[in-house]
Amino acid sequence: MKLTHAIVALFVAALALPHAAVGQDEDAVDEIVVASQKSRSALQRDLIDAEDDFYSLYNKLNDDNEYDVRCYYETPTGLRKKTHVCRPVFFSKARNREDKTRRIDPNTDRVIANKMVTLQEKLETLIAANPELQVAMARYNTARAQLMALDKERAGN
Repeated sequence: MKLTHAIVALFVAALALPHAAVGQDEDAVDEIVVASQKSRSALQRDLIDAEDDFYSLYNKLNDDNEYDVRCYYETPTGLRKKTHVCRPVFFSKARNREDKTRRIDPNTDRVIANKMVTLQEKLETLIAANPELQVAMARYNTARAQLMALDKERAGN
């Protein structure tokens, strides 16, 4: 699921960034934050906050609750540390161990894959039509890039 989430985020990022710059005042001063001046935990918090804000706004704009995306913390099996995850409602329902249809329907993975395509289409449509969602996506992409840059910098040292 992390790979799918990353793919969706990257695809949506490519769509969102050009739109986010449209209509900005040329005299506006953007806030610039140097990633290396923040701790890794602070950058992680920024990323989680940006992701939560993006999906919260998306959920408000989305008209089909099955395609809402819920973010929460979970502790993966075998690990002690909680991880922040965001999953579409349909995915969580299909993967719920107590879901009787999961045991009966061997096509669950195909159904999820098809719904992921629909989710991506919904995201693209709402981002293209909503400047506020474009800004939220740009904020998420910036936070993610800052964290990745810090990790890359630390790996190089």
